[in-house]
Amino acid sequence: MLTVKNAVIAISLAVSSYASAKHVNPPPPPPVSGPAWVEIINPSMGGFAVGSQSVTYGPLAAAQVWVYDGGNPPGSQGVDAIESLVESKFSLPSSGVGSLTLTSSGDLLSAKSGSFLVDSSYNYLAVHYGQGELLFHFDHPIVANIEFLFSNLPHGISNYRAFSSISPVPEPTTYGMLLAGLGLMGVVARRRARQ
Repeated sequence: MLTVKNAVIAISLAVSSYASAKHVNPPPPPPVSGPAWVEIINPSMGGFAVGSQSVTYGPLAAAQVWVYDGGNPPGSQGVDAIESLVESKFSLPSSGVGSLTLTSSGDLLSAKSGSFLVDSSYNYLAVHYGQGELLFHFDHPIVANIEFLFSNLPHGISNYRAFSSISPVPEPTTYGMLLAGLGLMGVVARRRARQ
């Protein structure tokens, strides 16, 4: 009877240790799904991470950058597709006030560092490089004919698309208030000139 009892205890211990061993070992990690969008708030002009690189840019500090590194983002590189992508990432409307209008675009030589001249004012910029995309948002528009500088990209740059957000058109009452204010300033100036 003792041997049966010992056998039952031995089996119980073996089952128990097997069950606890199953819970100690973590499940294998899920497979890597590839590149994904990464948002960077107030990225430093002196360098922000793109893969293993520290990318610098200028002339003005961006408020926000979206980075897609390690593959081409889904969709095409056409102007309309990039405009939709920028509006989507920065939560902009697709039409009307706040939506985007293309101000400039260009194909560039494949270089990891350099500059390009944007001939129109813009406050959103999409830069495509081999196996990646950078989307910039500037709080203050960058004026026309200012060079955009970049360095240390993981791959050579191939094109850029610059956009400006559509501003509201002033209503007629706004013009009326402006004219009334100018008229009032004229009356005050005339009275001061008489005294």
